[in-house]
Amino acid sequence: MTSTGTGTRDNPVPVTPNTLPRECYWFTDPDGALCLSPGCMARIQDPHAQCLCGTITARLDRITGRLRDLEERHRYANVWWQALSSVVRDHPDGQAIITETRARTGR
Repeated sequence: MTSTGTGTRDNPVPVTPNTLPRECYWFTDPDGALCLSPGCMARIQDPHAQCLCGTITARLDRITGRLRDLEERHRYANVWWQALSSVVRDHPDGQAIITETRARTGR
């Protein structure tokens, strides 16, 4: 938010319950008092500290993206595993293949 010049102490952002920013922001309450809504621990401890929301938000976005990638890989691996298992079960030597696989993996 600091790059747009809004949501700062000198230029508070107008907010409604449906338009709350994800980061720290300054706003004026109905009585006209200037208030800070901290979104990061740095601002909770010191209203004049540097806002770390962008860093935290970027980390969350990266982690969320990585989680989506891992979930997609897991879905693909599960489909592949189910197909392979089905082929092995239907193969005439399926039980021998399963027995040999268990022997090789120690199970």
